[in-house]
Amino acid sequence: MSKKQSGLSKFFGRFSKRKYEAASKSKRTSGWLTGNGDANSQVGGSLSILRERSRDLRRNNPIAKRAIEVTTNNVVGKGIQTRITGKMGDALQIKWKKWAGTTRCDYNGRHNLAGLQRVIMDAIQESGEVLVRKRFVNDKEFPTQYQILESDFINSNKSDGQESKNGNTIIQGIEFDSNGKRVAYHLYASHPGSFTTTLKVKTNRIPADQILHLFRQERPGQVRGVPWSSSIMIRLKDLDDFQDAQLMRQKIAALFTAFVHDISADVDNGDTSDFGESLEPGTIEELPPGKTITFADPPSVENYKEFTSVEQRSIASGFGLSYAALTGDLSDVNFSAGRMGHLEMNRNIEAWREAFMILGFLDPAFDDFKKMMEITGQAVPSDTESKHIPPKREMIDPTKEIPASIKAIRAGLSSLSDEISASGKDPDEVMDQLEKDLKKQEEKGLILDSNPKYTNISGKLQEGDVSDETQENNQDS
Repeated sequence: MSKKQSGLSKFFGRFSKRKYEAASKSKRTSGWLTGNGDANSQVGGSLSILRERSRDLRRNNPIAKRAIEVTTNNVVGKGIQTRITGKMGDALQIKWKKWAGTTRCDYNGRHNLAGLQRVIMDAIQESGEVLVRKRFVNDKEFPTQYQILESDFINSNKSDGQESKNGNTIIQGIEFDSNGKRVAYHLYASHPGSFTTTLKVKTNRIPADQILHLFRQERPGQVRGVPWSSSIMIRLKDLDDFQDAQLMRQKIAALFTAFVHDISADVDNGDTSDFGESLEPGTIEELPPGKTITFADPPSVENYKEFTSVEQRSIASGFGLSYAALTGDLSDVNFSAGRMGHLEMNRNIEAWREAFMILGFLDPAFDDFKKMMEITGQAVPSDTESKHIPPKREMIDPTKEIPASIKAIRAGLSSLSDEISASGKDPDEVMDQLEKDLKKQEEKGLILDSNPKYTNISGKLQEGDVSDETQENNQDS
């Protein structure tokens, strides 16, 4: 090799080493532990501990508890409503309310479908995943119910690569066929952590079409979910410990203490039994000979708010929430900043609602409902569809947002139905109610600002639409 070629090799060698600084091996990265396993090997050994710690944080950490509540309140609220359309839409809607609007859909008889949605969303965040098992009961009208199970019911001891009797592969308690399709779940007959559970818990093989397994998939091929606080779990614990320490520090600082020192033990101090028992405002105390007094210098708390705010912002980012929503701290938030933070968080909320609640739970629930109707002899036309209406989006500043919605409708950038749906209401029901209200107003001869037929947006009467007699009557009233 020539000197010129040798020089080029060294040059390009140094150049290639500098391509990715994050891949370098140095003192700076010596403590950076990584793994090259697939998603399931990374999750498998850590899932149980992560789940236990996540539940402990929800029980004892107010920030972790609030994060779950805020997410569930925004994704589900009081429940995502389902509107059935088609030829038999009204008749099927009545049936739907008798099933989904009551506890007849819950195997445990505690919740309606809206309540089950909240239980599901809470469990997905806390445990990383949740199971919805279809149970078939002796009910001639509605034979299908749902049972919500914690992911602990999956027998993870059915280890990776283990083959079932029919030659399928079992990964962390979930059975796959030769094409990689889920075919069954191996579930404990009872919760393995229950006090009533015996040492040997029976495992049942449940077909996959009877299980809805909901979790956030972060990597291709991932078969189990991890708690949503996994990336910030240590930070949550450290911040909680820090706040406890600061609280104790403040308690110590509140205990203002005086210490009496005996300079000379040989001096006759006389009777000092009453000295030092209490401190009162304005007291001038004469010390006996040989005594001196010093006061404790209590510790101060510096930059507490700044530090906790920075940490809470990181935690909010880890949960996918805005800082204001997580902490409730609105001291430095104006309308624009609050709206921007809400819009960014709302993108996450909409994505989670679509993935877990609508595609993961409500669409399958509606399919089960149609099957029940067919089994029990209720006609279900081919044009029957469902529309899921999310909970009401609370406005930050209605005086600004409502006029903006009106302008969007008038400009053709949005529809009235879309704006009504955004408020958490069913457009068809609102339209029907408006029709009834307008009819009553006409019958009673009422002219209200809400009726654009007679008044404009400023509340003034429209020219040529109202008779002189009606105008006079309205003015007199």
